[in-house]
Amino acid sequence: MRKGVRYVISVLAAGALALAGGPPAAYGASTPVKGGHDPGRPANGFARNGPWNTKLPRHVPLAPNSRAVVANIKYDKDNNWQTWAVNTDTYSTPVYQVDRHTPRKRWRFSDCLNLPHLAPVIAGSLAAVPTPPDMITSIGTDAAVTIYQPSTDTYWDFWRAEKDADGNWSACWGGKIEHYSRNPGIFDNPLGATATGLPMGAFTIRIDELRRGYIDHALNIVTVRTRAGCHSWPATRDDGYVEGADIPCEGQRFRLDPAFDVSTLTSPAARTIARAMQEYGLIMTDKGGALVTYAEDPRLEMARNGGVDPYIKLFDPDDLVPDGAEKYYVLSEIPVERLQALPIDYGKPR
Repeated sequence: MRKGVRYVISVLAAGALALAGGPPAAYGASTPVKGGHDPGRPANGFARNGPWNTKLPRHVPLAPNSRAVVANIKYDKDNNWQTWAVNTDTYSTPVYQVDRHTPRKRWRFSDCLNLPHLAPVIAGSLAAVPTPPDMITSIGTDAAVTIYQPSTDTYWDFWRAEKDADGNWSACWGGKIEHYSRNPGIFDNPLGATATGLPMGAFTIRIDELRRGYIDHALNIVTVRTRAGCHSWPATRDDGYVEGADIPCEGQRFRLDPAFDVSTLTSPAARTIARAMQEYGLIMTDKGGALVTYAEDPRLEMARNGGVDPYIKLFDPDDLVPDGAEKYYVLSEIPVERLQALPIDYGKPR
């Protein structure tokens, strides 16, 4: 049985692997964003000189405790489902690109965390949200959604978004970014749907990126244990809870060892993802229930193509595992121990 497949069926039976860490620790028509884009602009749409879209030099300083930090990530993998999974429809996000005719709605602050003093902070983000009538959120308790409107160059992320019986939307947290294409990919603190204030649209793998075989931005990584009271730029906050100098910090940057031979990976999608890990790296965006990386929710595309999940062929072109298992093994051949941790606040502007 192919490496990584021997445990995948039990993982499938258990359901989604990872729950995102949640909101701030401190307290017309729609279409998915396409990979085909202006070659002068990164596919994620954020500023080219931001942390997500800047290539790493081949030779970069590593954190003095890089091996120990990576060993803790490997420990999390080995003791939580034994795999590095890709979250798609569950605990990831649908990515909407909406036109100027999409109806704008005033959303409500649901205050699911009983933090009423935060209502004024998020009020501006909820005031006029372009909301497709058929909008969906990610499966799982995070109920996340990502929206971008090119005509206004404005971006929204929401966490625990919900539509009531009357068609009114609410969110427990999230945020809005104006002048999106000039933004480095960081929400103003304490906004943003992730616990680090890092927008999901910056790091989420797009289906069309896998089809074209190239990702031109950093990815995210979520692990089980993140360090208490520690966040690294570009994160603006954290919800870490484990003490220890060798526990990874949220916002910390990693990369896959550039000496690792990506051509040895079986899946073409895994090779594409691994090259991005080498060239642009990964940023720890949250804590969760397993070691995971996010890719866009496929259900928008499935609604147009007869219900076929595009990840089935992208992740498993040779049809070697049961349909639905692909996301749980596609990265299994990437050795977690070959990750490298960069210093805290690597790349932070002075």
